[in-house]
Amino acid sequence: MPTSEIICVGTELLLGDVIDTNSACVGKMLSSLGVDIFYKSTVGDNPDRIKKVVDHALKRSDIVIICGGLGPTEDDITKQVVSEVLKKKLVVDRDVVQKIKEKFINRVVANKTILKQAMIPTSAKIIPNPIGTAPGIILEDKGKIVILLPGVPEELRAMIPQVEDYLLKTIKPRVVIKSRVLRVLGMGESDVNNKISSFMAGENPTVALLAKKGEVHIRITAKFPPEKVDSEIFKTEKAIRDKIGSYIFGVDDETLEQVVGKLLIQKNLTISLAESCSGGLVSHRLTNVSGISKCYLCGIVSYSNQAKAELLGVPEELIREKGAVSPEVAREMARGVRKITGTDISLGITGIAGPTGGTKEKPVGLVYIALSTQEGEICRRYVFSGDRESIKWKASQTALDLLRRHLLSIDS
Repeated sequence: MPTSEIICVGTELLLGDVIDTNSACVGKMLSSLGVDIFYKSTVGDNPDRIKKVVDHALKRSDIVIICGGLGPTEDDITKQVVSEVLKKKLVVDRDVVQKIKEKFINRVVANKTILKQAMIPTSAKIIPNPIGTAPGIILEDKGKIVILLPGVPEELRAMIPQVEDYLLKTIKPRVVIKSRVLRVLGMGESDVNNKISSFMAGENPTVALLAKKGEVHIRITAKFPPEKVDSEIFKTEKAIRDKIGSYIFGVDDETLEQVVGKLLIQKNLTISLAESCSGGLVSHRLTNVSGISKCYLCGIVSYSNQAKAELLGVPEELIREKGAVSPEVAREMARGVRKITGTDISLGITGIAGPTGGTKEKPVGLVYIALSTQEGEICRRYVFSGDRESIKWKASQTALDLLRRHLLSIDS
């Protein structure tokens, strides 16, 4: 298999003004193809230094992927330097000019700005940029492959699938490395480890645990021929699911709100929220899901006792007797917002996010979450650890998971 390396161009990376995420994205793609990555370099916007780094990379690596320096400004010089190193002439590509003009249709842009980004080395392949204006470039020279990608992370990520397709066809890997992540909620890392420890001793596929924000991720990684790798991952995934069950809520980049949102849409159910300590965070996360407008009708952040009483109809005497943070008030909040909106499901969330406000009986981190439907109600008590932001996040995670389990008819 060929060897590879990554070069990131940009003085802002060296100064720490921008954090490099591009090399992680590129590295993940290369490793998935079974391509060894031996080096990564970061260099400022200086032509002599860029030239030295590129020269050095071409002497020791078969594939060189360079991120950054393709824009329209004076310090975007990657194309010019690489063209000099490979002795390629830069020429204006009229198709690229047209595509850039189409993206600038509602803006007045100087021709030199457009022409600079449309200058392409001779014999290069162009990678269309679906988000920005700077195209990616592929150069094949003396058995080497040089790929230039924009430095804007969103643009680079959008172009990676095209790079992957090109490399798959070009290098024809005998084996590929693929990973699948199972996302777990409601079970701690040590408990997950105890459940699947036998799988973690395997060599291929390998299984590893990653503790994430309010979640545990199980990463399954397999190295097999392209036609076999998916089935090997599936076998291990099935065996792990048999052990972990409903605690696995999603895979790979799938978020909990996406899972819950899809379930609401599929089941054609409406929902409303009454939030206190979570400050609207559950509403925010749900409304990040495309298509959720047909299901999500209303969210009320009833932070004060007065708002709970006046907006949701929570009896003032109940708040005085039981306290705003109590199962009784959580239930009334859920009932109140469902009565106002007429939704199929509602959630009520109340708690103490801290760092002040806790007592011995009601410590910081205490949260009650109620779920109300026409058929009945449930209310759960939780005590979360961490700072104020962490407690709010955990409350939102737990509320969404309670909703997920209800939608799947899983015992909570």
